[in-house]
Amino acid sequence: MNAARFASPLVVSLAVISACSNDVSTPLAASWLEWADSATAGVPFGVRVSGFGTENRASLRIHVSVVRDTITIWPYSVEARCRGVCLGVLRPYDTLVWVPAIAAAPTRNLVIRAPSHLHTLDAPWPVMTFGTITISADTPVTPHLRSVGIAVGSSDAAGCFLVTTITASLPIYVSADQPPAWAPGFHGFAYGRTDPVLRSTCRDGASVIQVDSIIQ
Repeated sequence: MNAARFASPLVVSLAVISACSNDVSTPLAASWLEWADSATAGVPFGVRVSGFGTENRASLRIHVSVVRDTITIWPYSVEARCRGVCLGVLRPYDTLVWVPAIAAAPTRNLVIRAPSHLHTLDAPWPVMTFGTITISADTPVTPHLRSVGIAVGSSDAAGCFLVTTITASLPIYVSADQPPAWAPGFHGFAYGRTDPVLRSTCRDGASVIQVDSIIQ
């Protein structure tokens, strides 16, 4: 996976806030995840995580846990306790987190999960399965990307069908199928795959996504 594609100034941490701290730890939901569909055993790999956080972007933290064959990504924010007027402004975040190296002999398939606000805006959010990743001793050759999360499918004035995530910092994807099976549109949890090289002729420079299924 090309880490430069996911470059972000946000702070990422695997630390857990101490109960004695004056800071407040607030759980967050993940709106969109993107990762290579395969990785090499014994080598850390990246997962792009996008969603909505708090007003102070530097307060973002993401905890990654690997338990047996499940990888769970827990975004949260850490901010000083509010002692005056608390605005509670939500701003989008988009960053890359690293999953520790995982052994695989033979090949293993691991599930990637994260809290999602698909059906509710109120915490605590249910943890959803975003997809799987294959870990093997062989180095993958230009793996495709799993691109999964809450999105809207629609068509533009030129008749090009697009998939737009609810996080404004992410690019707009062009559907691999024109028209797609989900035409004229959808709003839901989309499971898709994007090619790291292929670009659309429907919209210059846009990545192409194949939506495999949708939960609405």
